[in-house]
This record gives sequence, C-alpha cells and structure tokens, in this order.
Amino acid sequence: MEERTKEIVDRVKELLFPILEEGGFELVDIEFVREPIGWVLRIYADRPEGGITISDCQWISERIGTLLDIEDLIPHAYNLEVSSPGLNRPLKNQRDFERNLGTVVKIKTHEPMDNQRNFKGEVISASESAVVIHDVSRNAEVEIPFENIKSARIDIDSLFNR
Repeated sequence: MEERTKEIVDRVKELLFPILEEGGFELVDIEFVREPIGWVLRIYADRPEGGITISDCQWISERIGTLLDIEDLIPHAYNLEVSSPGLNRPLKNQRDFERNLGTVVKIKTHEPMDNQRNFKGEVISASESAVVIHDVSRNAEVEIPFENIKSARIDIDSLFNR
C-alpha cells in the first residue's frame, strides 16, 4: 500500500473508532483504492454479535463523512461506501478466527509454508500471533502466523454442504 494511502487509512481508523463504539459496531476492514469510477473509501462494519442494517450503514456514513469533511483528510474527490462485510468477510485477527472455531476457512499466505501458499481447513484455535487449522490437503494441523496471512475468508461452499 502506498505510504500516503496507508496514512489516510490509519487516520480514518482513528476518526472512526469513537463513532463505531458509540453505535455498538466493530470495524471489519477499510480500503482506500483507485477504481475505474475514481477513488473509493470503503468501510466494512458489523455488530460484534453479527448483523448490520442499511440504516446502520447510513448512520456511520453520515458521521464519518462529516468528520472527513471537517478534517479535509483526503485532498481529492472520492466516494465513501459503508457496508456490511457479508458472508465473505475477511478474517484478520484472533477474534475473527475465534468467532469461527469449527468453520472451514481458506487462507492465502504471503510466503510459502512447506511449499504451499493456499490452505483450506477447519479452524482449531487462534492465539495472539497465529491460527491453527486442520488442513484438508495434508490431513494435519497447520499453524499459520497472522503476519504471513495475505487473505483469509470463510469457505462459503462448506457452509452449505454441512
């Protein structure tokens, strides 16, 4: 991520946390990306117990939009989107994985682990530094450090084939 883009995302997080806390929401992810329509600041929020409504997204959008206008943080035009992460939400930290114990996930790593970058398996446990899954291709437990996780998501197909 470009340094200026990272600075913007970090500052948006700082502004956003009090708003989310006030409304009882949690931050899932923030993206600030250039797309064919121009720059997009995309905020994914949810409730800790799950489920966010369109009116919740509107409430968050109005508050963060006003703050961003006051702070004049982004020096060019952009679109602000606030939405639910949906079923395909990214899994980023210990809490995300703990919430999904027993669920099959797909994980891609930055660096190969035993010549493998793509993993699929049931979440067994999570600590501050890593997640342990029962990898289906190896039929073994694999510990994957969070710092090596490029992306992680629930395997939606496995949800419907239970």
